Amino acid sequence: MEAVLLTLAIVGWIAALVCVPSALRGARRPLLLFLVVFALAISLTPQVIYEPVDALLGNANLTYFLFHALLIVAIALFDAIVQRAISPRGLTRARTRAAVVITAVIVLTQAILFFGSDWRISDAIGAAAIPRWDFAAYAGTTWIAMGIFAVSFATACLSDLRRQRRPVTQISLILMIFACLGVLTYAVISLVRAVLAVLYPDEALVGWAITIYTLALLLSPISLVIGLTFSAAVDGITSSTKHYRDRVLLWRITPLWQRLLTANPDLSIERTLSPLEMLTVRAPGAHLYRRHVEIRDSLMVRPDQLLSAAERAIIDLAEARTQVLLPSAHTLPGGNKR
Repeated sequence: MEAVLLTLAIVGWIAALVCVPSALRGARRPLLLFLVVFALAISLTPQVIYEPVDALLGNANLTYFLFHALLIVAIALFDAIVQRAISPRGLTRARTRAAVVITAVIVLTQAILFFGSDWRISDAIGAAAIPRWDFAAYAGTTWIAMGIFAVSFATACLSDLRRQRRPVTQISLILMIFACLGVLTYAVISLVRAVLAVLYPDEALVGWAITIYTLALLLSPISLVIGLTFSAAVDGITSSTKHYRDRVLLWRITPLWQRLLTANPDLSIERTLSPLEMLTVRAPGAHLYRRHVEIRDSLMVRPDQLLSAAERAIIDLAEARTQVLLPSAHTLPGGNKR
């Protein structure tokens, strides 16, 4: 089980790191916040992390309470992401206020049950099966919230799946639906486990039930994290690939641009980039487009300028990369298409 929990924590932090570039650009910030809170909550569960953190907090199992509180907050953040995505008007102020109030009430209820009990200082607290009704009520608030939100998320994803046509988005939704089913299974088994611990203290969860419980604990968060970050990862890879190709072509076309514009400097509004800037500029495609246009303008003004076959090939490649070719395209002097 320790290996499972550590794997989940690592997957959570990796997913958060994947979303950092998008968040820095102003996109997917709610998703990054959810992933950080989720990863932090999961990171507190392995004993190799739980024990030193709890020792730092006073050895009173406060880490156990912190885990449940962070998990409830993560659920609320995820609900906000889903509702913002499926609602035509986005997440309204009233719904945001209601989500904050409900989350605060759940965490406050847990705090009352936790700090008003004596089982919180028990060494068996990590077993999630203390034979006490007040413990079952405390743990049940988390499991019930997880189950309700899992049904809500799965319903929203199923509804959205019928409208989506992009394969990447469809795969993401299917993974999240699978994750929701796993979360619901995990929540139900956990709740039943806590109740049975009170009714039958000597009985333990064994056999197929513990197998399904472990698989749900492992696969659901992984599917959820992958589903949430799959589109961001694919978009990031696609964008990085395009930027790389644009950057290479920008580097190749720059000497030609400099040579042709030397005789017609008034045609250029593009700023000069140093070699380092061409390697690091954020939007190489925009500079590639501008230089391609200015090369074309220079050839229109002075059609007698000589171009080698390699230079013509570079111009054609830049045009294919930056422009939509129309059926009525005509030929510029020198054999170049416009």
